[in-house]
Amino acid sequence: MNKNDLLEKLKNNISRETWNNWLSDCSVELVNEKEVVLGLSNIFVKDKVEKNFGSVIKDTLVDILERNVEVTFSTKTIDNSKKKEEYTGPLIKNRPLKLSDFNSEYTFKSFIVGESNSMAFHSAMEASKSPGKYNPLFIYGDVGLGKTHLQHAIANRILEHSPDLKVKYLTAEDFMNDMMDSIRATNMEAFRERYRKTVDILLIDDVQFLIGKNSVQTELFHTFNSLFNMGKQVVICSDRTPEELATFNPRLVSRFEMGLVVNIQEPDEGTRYLIAKKMADLVSVQITDDVAHYLAENINRNLRRLRGAIMNLMLHSKVTGEPVNLTSAKKIVDSLIRMNMNKTKYRTKEAFETIKLNTLINAVLQKFNLKKEELYSNSRKKEIANARQILAYLMKTKLNIQLKDIAEALKRNHSTINHAIKKIEHSLMIGNKVTKTSIDDILKIVENEKMNIDIV
Repeated sequence: MNKNDLLEKLKNNISRETWNNWLSDCSVELVNEKEVVLGLSNIFVKDKVEKNFGSVIKDTLVDILERNVEVTFSTKTIDNSKKKEEYTGPLIKNRPLKLSDFNSEYTFKSFIVGESNSMAFHSAMEASKSPGKYNPLFIYGDVGLGKTHLQHAIANRILEHSPDLKVKYLTAEDFMNDMMDSIRATNMEAFRERYRKTVDILLIDDVQFLIGKNSVQTELFHTFNSLFNMGKQVVICSDRTPEELATFNPRLVSRFEMGLVVNIQEPDEGTRYLIAKKMADLVSVQITDDVAHYLAENINRNLRRLRGAIMNLMLHSKVTGEPVNLTSAKKIVDSLIRMNMNKTKYRTKEAFETIKLNTLINAVLQKFNLKKEELYSNSRKKEIANARQILAYLMKTKLNIQLKDIAEALKRNHSTINHAIKKIEHSLMIGNKVTKTSIDDILKIVENEKMNIDIV
């Protein structure tokens, strides 16, 4: 039996799903009386097929050939001379494994590890060493703390140590735009092929962007399932925890939570000092220890501001011809502080909580088309009472406000508020679609409002 006939019979005796997911690029490299060698596209696929389907494939081949044979798996060898004859397009086409551009500066070596980010760092390192071991890996934290750096570090390490693996990094917005373009071009099959079959490692940044975008969430859900079921690594980054992704499809949130969820927190001053030194080194700026300590002491929360200060110091040094010193560092930091003076009023926790509560109240008023005085009135009209009950429920479940404080804010007694919350909980539990839709709409309004508020 020749190689092509054997491959065809093997295909007919393997489930379509298994064949399409794992063996579509399979070839018979060798067949003789004692041995069959199957060639697979890369090391990742070879290891997965050998581990998960090796015994089934061997039994199938023994039945087909009607004799006992040893079955081994290998990665395909490339005949470079033949390849040059057949292909005359751009040279980059000969290396299709790099599906995205990655920042070469964002590596594990250039990432400063401290107590605030140690768990995220080591989890990302493990994901790059053993793709699929911690799957999915969900990294969350505020803006500018290093989430994107870790995603690029994963990609750069995999490309260096496992060049056969196909790695794709993109933002959630990129994913949505690609999907919309594919829908307009009536070419969703190609879109799904790109993300579900072509990719071995999928890195998605800023997934919170998909809040309220249900159709894109559905597509991401099926993409995730396809990759997860094939043991391929998925890494998600967000500025909030999975459970804080308001209005996200619960099935998708549960997928995010089934893997490893790790947090990046604001680095302490000592870690910021080391980060300042590293950032300066990367852009070839010499800063003394006193300058690094000053930057670490006065610029916190968002490390992008720290990098911005260093870039300003570099420019100042080039323009004036003077070395970076503490005086120039103070001028730069003072300038940055003045630029953000309009935002400082939002920096206290109390002010932030007030903003969140007011945003929620305004969202309820907008949803039910009410005036504020109506919401706080003694009216028992069904729509007003319903709005008041939903507001109480969201104040407790989304803002974690205590019952006595909710009662005080809504000018009701404790038992009335407790009854209102239980009523909404019961309505959701029995599947009341009107209540569920109202809450979802309110949370969408809240999210849209949050997008327009820059809290630093």
